[in-house]
Amino acid sequence: MSQRVGERIANLSPEKRALLERRLLKPSVAPDRIPRRPADSGPPPLSFAQQRLWFLEQLEPGNPFYNLPLATRFRGLLWPSRLEEALNEVVRRHEVLRTTFVLQDGEPTQRVAAHRALTLPVVDLSELPAEQREAEAARRTAIEAHRPFLLTEEPPLRATLFRLAEDDHVLVLGMHHIVSDGWSMGVLAREVSALYAAFSAGQPSPLPELPIQYADFAVWQRDWLRGDVLRRHLSYWKQKLAGMPTLLDLPTDRPRPPVQVFRGATYTFPIPPPTVEGLRAVGRELNATLFMSLLAAVEVLLQRYSRQTDVVVGAPIANRTRVETEGLIGFFVNTLVLRADLSGDPTFRELVAHVRDVTLEAFAHQELPFDRLVEELQPERNLSHNPLFQVMFILQNAQANLEVSTRFAAPQFSAGTSKFDLTVCAMETTDGGLLMALEYNTSLFDAPTVVSLAENLQALLASAASHPERRISRLSLSPRGDAHDVPRDEGDAPDFDLLHQLCERQARLRPEALALESPGRALTYGQLNAQSNQLARRLRALGVGPEVPVSVCLERSPDLVVVVLAIWKAGGVYVPMDPAHPQDRMTYVLEDSGARLVVTEEALCERLPPFPGTRLTVDTLSLEHEDPSDLRPQATPDNLAYVIYTSGSTGRPKGVAVAHRTVCNAAEAEQRLFDLPPSARILQFSAWTFDVSLFELLMALRSGGTLYLAPTKALLPGAPLVELLKEQRIHTVTLPPSSLAALPWAELPELRMMVVGGEACPLELVTRWGRGRRLFNVYGPTEGSIWSTCKPCPEDLQVTPPIGRSLPRVRTYVLDANLEPVPFGVPGELYLGGACVSRGYHRRPDLTGERFLPDPFSTEPGARMYRTGDVVRRQREGDLCFVGRADEMVKVRGYRIEPAEIEAALLTRPEVQAAAVVAERTGTDGARLLAYVVPKEGQALDPGNLRGALRRSLPEYMVPAAFIPLESLPRTSHGKLDRRALPAVSRDALARARAEPVAPRTATEALVARVWGEVLELQRVGVLDDFFDLGGHSLLATRIVSRLSAAAEVELPLRTLFEQPTVAALAQALDATRDSGAKSTEPALLPLDRQARRIPIPAVGKDAATSGV
Repeated sequence: MSQRVGERIANLSPEKRALLERRLLKPSVAPDRIPRRPADSGPPPLSFAQQRLWFLEQLEPGNPFYNLPLATRFRGLLWPSRLEEALNEVVRRHEVLRTTFVLQDGEPTQRVAAHRALTLPVVDLSELPAEQREAEAARRTAIEAHRPFLLTEEPPLRATLFRLAEDDHVLVLGMHHIVSDGWSMGVLAREVSALYAAFSAGQPSPLPELPIQYADFAVWQRDWLRGDVLRRHLSYWKQKLAGMPTLLDLPTDRPRPPVQVFRGATYTFPIPPPTVEGLRAVGRELNATLFMSLLAAVEVLLQRYSRQTDVVVGAPIANRTRVETEGLIGFFVNTLVLRADLSGDPTFRELVAHVRDVTLEAFAHQELPFDRLVEELQPERNLSHNPLFQVMFILQNAQANLEVSTRFAAPQFSAGTSKFDLTVCAMETTDGGLLMALEYNTSLFDAPTVVSLAENLQALLASAASHPERRISRLSLSPRGDAHDVPRDEGDAPDFDLLHQLCERQARLRPEALALESPGRALTYGQLNAQSNQLARRLRALGVGPEVPVSVCLERSPDLVVVVLAIWKAGGVYVPMDPAHPQDRMTYVLEDSGARLVVTEEALCERLPPFPGTRLTVDTLSLEHEDPSDLRPQATPDNLAYVIYTSGSTGRPKGVAVAHRTVCNAAEAEQRLFDLPPSARILQFSAWTFDVSLFELLMALRSGGTLYLAPTKALLPGAPLVELLKEQRIHTVTLPPSSLAALPWAELPELRMMVVGGEACPLELVTRWGRGRRLFNVYGPTEGSIWSTCKPCPEDLQVTPPIGRSLPRVRTYVLDANLEPVPFGVPGELYLGGACVSRGYHRRPDLTGERFLPDPFSTEPGARMYRTGDVVRRQREGDLCFVGRADEMVKVRGYRIEPAEIEAALLTRPEVQAAAVVAERTGTDGARLLAYVVPKEGQALDPGNLRGALRRSLPEYMVPAAFIPLESLPRTSHGKLDRRALPAVSRDALARARAEPVAPRTATEALVARVWGEVLELQRVGVLDDFFDLGGHSLLATRIVSRLSAAAEVELPLRTLFEQPTVAALAQALDATRDSGAKSTEPALLPLDRQARRIPIPAVGKDAATSGV
């Protein structure tokens, strides 16, 4: 006998072996069977899972998000009366289908009706023309699927029968998730099938009476899940989920709405049987199930899209571990949080083994309700996404079918909702394959994106099944070749190859046309060319020629343009310095560039650092005796045109060296794209230490337009800049999105073209400023010769603006860590090739070798490509979409910044032990720098002193907006700085860092503060206090909203508290509600107990009969 037992144990699935071990090794903490509740025990409470859905219903009443529809088609003779009789017997058997949900003494309870008759209406569509019946049935089915339930009054089950013909019917059943789950749908289908067959044959019900009802389970669960049982489960999950990421950052087609929207759609696709068998074989080798192999593959896909190695996915589990629950209809399903570590690039086989271990451990702790876990972990409140995970994975063994006819067909329809960012559902088919469905949130993703994701998953599953020994980074995501660059029409090469030739051409063609204008001064093209020729001859006399750097430190003026052109005409290399920069930075630029000549003006000489070379002051220089004619070129197209210094990761800036040829290509490409007329007036907005300033100059020189140079104070984003654009009749302006966002709206009819670049551009800026004019979103690092890609943004753009396609003769490659092209839609690092690639970093061959690599995709000998460090994804039509940075470099107000440079400056301070600098997004205003600083022992940090010290060594745009003291910096397990773990800093949190709370200032604020104090049991509450910072959570919120609604005699929506979480903001919303006349005769909500979770975001998906798990 023992041998037979051993054999049976050996044949158990891994899940059942884990369950057996758990029951054998741990002492029993619950009775063997769930008892029936006493008849006189009063209304039963809600189960933990029901409580969650009840709360969500209060948060957004009348929503259809948790409808569970089941549509079944019957071909053959059907007796509607027998079908109705079968449905009513199911309702009699299952109390939960006769239950409504009401408040009693302030607590939500189940009210079970002793009897409730279900009527099956029959809608006859057979009189319609044949071609209209299907469409009408589908339309009405969708309406039924979306019809909300009124849980306080109507039963949570309804049915409608559509008659298409005498032998063709569609039955639509609808249940609310609060009384059902995927397993329950199967119970319902089996019972209706058995009862219909019996009643049609004139026989009694063949089904045995149920041992317990769902309400018995709810009473038992609340009694059992406490004390040691609760502590053991909580301890496991808290340890497993410690330090987990709050968001799986999948690239989306549009920004995430501040409040989650549940609109959705579904895309289905097959997985062939050979692939599925291969995945089963991998599992069999490792004692893993198909669920585990599929989950591992899905996690690889999510890792490749998000570029995160800590991946968290939700999975529903039937949670029917006791035999008496197996035949019940009810909401038993629980959600497991499955966390996978994909770091170290494991093989697929190794990952499946890891997922197996994680999953089996989770099975052993499945009975802790997800809501209780969220309440305990208290993730940061965020209404924009689900807590803990945003992607759900489901494996269904089989669809719940009503086996009433041998000719059965299940009509397909989409519920039109999505409870998560993405739900990946796999259903086994009878031929051994899978039917997969991606249910996605349409407020985040467009259909083409999801189609690409599905194709990538298909290819990944095939690759994993065929090559489980491969490392996950080597598994193919591409179904039919890689996504390569989609270049624009190359056109002809530029007919100039030195930048200053543009000015000489305009001087020949249009010598009297206005080239430059500033307050009080203007130069024609003839004058500009002549003056720059004269200065160029003086520069040559001072030794300027090819590859000779000349540093320029001038304020914005026509003289600055003359100097730049003169340097190029002399054959030299332009090296800009900002007069506002600290002397330390100027010293470094002068020393690193090797400049022996500085061109400046008399008033700026005292700002310059000590310099052993020559200073040439343009305002005291006499050039009238110099020859104004054009010079014979000494430079070649491959000689350097300029060296511009950008932020460096070593703590020092690095000089990017760019040759004439690459910039000439950019100037020609941009003119062909922008097609500026000679009448265009172009604003010179950018700082001259930024290469966009040269773009502005070259736009004017190539088109023959006028470059307007305004004083710096007139360029401050806001009303003065708008006034300048209007007064000067500016035709074209180039701005970073953060500056554009700061401009108040104005008509500006003469502003015909806007170029935005340097930062990610929000959609709202295109919507606001793109109407009636051309707007281009451009992208390009300094190493890519100003701009490398461009996207014309149409007025009706509905998605986050892409950065577009490469310019002519530029190549863009989206590559993975192995320098292999990634498929459409998959994020990868952007590499630039072709005519835009600069020479490299001045005097930094080591760094140049790291970032400028041989181009394996080019047939040109010696071709190189530049590794940008930017993560992008390519859409099917060829546009690139910016995703983020692959390294720690950030952009603030259009400036590229290496945090390491700021950190190095902070570490020179005697009071600083350690420092970390990050950029925090601030909506459409771009980003702000935050410095986290650890003081040395016994030292105090003064933010003012730190800010002043940094201003002496760094440009103003590199000085952090805030300095946050920490006892230590968070580290990863490998000892590296964990930037993700640095604490967030909000305005509310900063406002609360005070000695005393701010007292209420109005009667409404006093009311709100009093109610908060009572519910949260606090002595003092200030008007700037945040509900969640004070320990509030979702079900405590219902008490506050209930009391405020009653006191103010208004109906205050529960959502208001989550959108206005401070006393002051909620009081203002309460006043607005009262002024609008939203009266209520009874409280909108009544108090609940403290069993609540903090975040009111749904975490229940379409679940499955999870025996496949």
